[in-house]
Amino acid sequence: MKNFNKQFLSISVSYLLMSSTIMAADIFKADKHYTNAEYQLAKQGYIEATKVGNPHAFYQLGNMYQKGLGVKKDPLNALIYISMAADFGSEAGKITLANMLAKLNDEQRQTIEKVLNNNSTAKRKALILQTYFPIIQQEKVANKITFEGEIRLDSQYFADAYEEIFEENVAGQFTDEFGEDESDDFYTLISKPKTPYLIVDHDIAIDGSKRNITEVQRVGTSQALLSEYTLFPTLKPSFQSQPVEFVHRVYMGAAVYNKFTLIEQDKALYASIYRNYKKLKKATSLNDQYLFAMTLQNFPWLEQQQGEVSSRLLSLAKQGHPGAMFEYGYMLLREQKDLQEAIKWIGIASSYGLARAEYRLGKLLTTSPWVEYDEKKALFWFESAVEKNHVPAALKAAELKLTANDESLHDVEGAIDLLTKIAANQHTNPEYFYLLALSHKDRENRDYTQVISNLEKAIFMASNRNWDVSEWQDLLVKLTQGKVYIVDDD
Repeated sequence: MKNFNKQFLSISVSYLLMSSTIMAADIFKADKHYTNAEYQLAKQGYIEATKVGNPHAFYQLGNMYQKGLGVKKDPLNALIYISMAADFGSEAGKITLANMLAKLNDEQRQTIEKVLNNNSTAKRKALILQTYFPIIQQEKVANKITFEGEIRLDSQYFADAYEEIFEENVAGQFTDEFGEDESDDFYTLISKPKTPYLIVDHDIAIDGSKRNITEVQRVGTSQALLSEYTLFPTLKPSFQSQPVEFVHRVYMGAAVYNKFTLIEQDKALYASIYRNYKKLKKATSLNDQYLFAMTLQNFPWLEQQQGEVSSRLLSLAKQGHPGAMFEYGYMLLREQKDLQEAIKWIGIASSYGLARAEYRLGKLLTTSPWVEYDEKKALFWFESAVEKNHVPAALKAAELKLTANDESLHDVEGAIDLLTKIAANQHTNPEYFYLLALSHKDRENRDYTQVISNLEKAIFMASNRNWDVSEWQDLLVKLTQGKVYIVDDD
C-alpha cells in the first residue's frame, strides 16, 4: 500500500509540474487520430488540450491507459486522468470514476479518495482558469448593456434586396467566416429558395457599425442582402453610460418568414425544412440531437415547447457536445442572461478548439465590461483560432501585435505574417487596410507612402459604411502634417 500511495502521489505531482507552454488545442483533430488508431498523435493532441483544462481530453487519456491504446496499460494513470475529467466537469468521467472506485477494496478506495481530495487537482484547475480564462468582475454582472436606451436589438432585418439572380445553391451550413470548424457536420437545406435565407453573427463596434460578420446559415445568393444590412449602423451599445462593443445575431431574407408566409412564398423550402425537422426529431445520436436543437432555434415556427431550445442545448452541452456548449453560452451572452454561465460555456467550448468559441472568448477578454481586460489571454485564444483559419481572429491577433497596451505582445513581423495570410479575402474590409497601414508604419523598412495610401483607403471605405473614422483621420493628420515624403523610384 505504501508503494501504491507513493506511485499515485508521484503521478499527481508530475502532472502539476507539466510545462505551461502549450500549442493550440484541437480536440477534433485528436479525436480523428484516435478514430484512425493513430494513438501517439492522439495522445499528443489530448495532452495539449488538458493544459487548457479540456474534460474530454482528460477522459480520453484515461481511456487509453485503461485499455492500453498506444500506451502500456496502467490502471493508476487511467484513474488519475478519469478523476481529472470528472473534476473538470465531464459527466462520463464522473460515472466512470464512480465505477472504477467501486471495484477497489476499502483501503485502496480510501487512499485514492484521500489523494484526490488533497487539492492538487483543484490547484491545477485554479491555475488553468487563472492563466487562460476570463476573470469575472462580480460587481458588474448584474448590470446590462443597452442600446441607446433600448434593452435589446431587433434580431430580424427586413430589406428590399430580394430581387437577385441566384447562383446554384451551395449547402447552407454553420461555418466561421473563412474556415469551418472540424467539429460540425451541420445540416443542409435541400431546396434552393426563391428568396435568400441568411443568418449571421457579428460584432457591434462602439459606433454601432457591424464588424467581423460570419455566416451562421445561408441558402442561396445573399451578397446584396448582406451588403444592404451592413451599410448602416445599429443603435450604439453602452454599459453604465460608457460605450462598449457587443455581439448580435440577425435573421434576414426568408429566415424572417413565419410558417404561413414561408408556405405562401416558398413551398419547396418549407417542405425541405419540415422533412429535416421530422427526420432529426427521431434521431438519437448526440450530433443529430444538436442539429435538431439548432433547427428549432433557427425556425421558431416549428412545433416546440417554450424554452425547449435552451434546455436541449444545455443538456447536450453537459453531455460533451462543443457546438452545443458554444451555442448555449452564446445565447445567454446575447440575451444577457446568467453571464457567468455564458462565459463558462464559451470557455469550455474554446478548450475543445472550436474556432468560433475561441474568437468569442478573445473578444470577451478585450471588450466585455463583465470580465477583466487581458490582452495576453486574448491573444492566446485568437492565435489558437487562427490555427483553424478563422479570419476575424487573425485580424484581432494582428491588431494586438501592433497596438497592445502590453508592449511585450508587440510583434510587427508576426502581424505582417497574419495580414499576408488573409490578404486574398480582405479587399473590402476597412479594418484590414487600417492594420496594414500600421504595419507599414512600424516595420523596420518603413514606406510612408504605403502607410498613407492604406490609411486613406481604410478611411474612404469605412466612411462609405458610415463608420466613425475620426480616430483614423486624426492619425492621418498627425502623420502628414508638416511632413514631406521623398520616394526613390529606383
